Amino acid sequence: MDMKDKTATAIGKLIKEMPTGAVITPDSFPESWSRNAITRTLSRLQKQGVILRLQNGVYSKSKETRLGPASSSPIEIISIKIEQSEDKCFGGLFLYNKLGLTTQIPSVIEILNNKSSYNTKFGNTQIRYVRIRPKITSQTKKVIIILEVIKNIKLILDIEIKTTLHWITKAIKAFDKNEKKLLFNVSADYPPRVCAILGNILSSIDIPLSNKLMKGLNQNSVYRVGSVADHLKDSKKWKLLTSGPKQ
Repeated sequence: MDMKDKTATAIGKLIKEMPTGAVITPDSFPESWSRNAITRTLSRLQKQGVILRLQNGVYSKSKETRLGPASSSPIEIISIKIEQSEDKCFGGLFLYNKLGLTTQIPSVIEILNNKSSYNTKFGNTQIRYVRIRPKITSQTKKVIIILEVIKNIKLILDIEIKTTLHWITKAIKAFDKNEKKLLFNVSADYPPRVCAILGNILSSIDIPLSNKLMKGLNQNSVYRVGSVADHLKDSKKWKLLTSGPKQ
C-alpha cells in the first residue's frame, strides 16, 4: 500500500469515528498529510454518499433518515464549527437559548469575534458577526459567556431576573481559582455596570476579587440596571440603581 492509499484509509477511518453530522474540512486532518490526497479522498467519499458537500471544501458526515441520507442542518453545522473554534463564540439570543435561559428562537444567529462586524448567510440562516473587545480564546470563552449574560441580562425577557442571577452565581461557583481570576481579568474589557454586578455577585463567592472590582470602579458613578438591582444584596453599596445616570 503506497502513501496515498494509506492516507485515504486513515481518512476513512477517522471519518467513521466522527459523530453523525460532523463538519469535515481538509483542516480536520493532520497537517503532515498530503492536502491533495485529502481533497481527492473527500471528493471520492462524497460521491460514495459517505459525506455530503455543504460548500467548497466543507463537508458533513451523512446521517440516515427514513428519506435517505441527509446532512446536518445549517444551525447544527454552525454550532459544531463555533464550538470547535478557539477565537469565536455565540452571543445574543442564540447563546441564551443554548444555555437554557430563554425559549426565544432568534431569527439571526450572533457570533462574537475579535476581527470585524458584518452580516452573512449560511444557507437560509442569517448570521451576524459581532466584534467584541475581550480576547476570545479557548480559555476565555467560558468566562466571556458569563460576562455576556451579565451585560445583557435585561434583554433575556422570558425568564425572571432572579433565575438568571442564580444561574450566573451557580456557574461562577463551579469555577476553580484560576477561572475566577480569569473572569476578573476579562471583566476589565466590559462596561463598569457589568463589573459592578459581577463584584456584587462575587461578594458572596470570592471576597478578595470582589474588593478588587470595587476598587476599580469610579466611586462617584452610579449604574442604572433596572430591576436587576432589586434582586442583588448591597445594591446601594455597589451604586446599582433601578434608575439614574446611565453608565
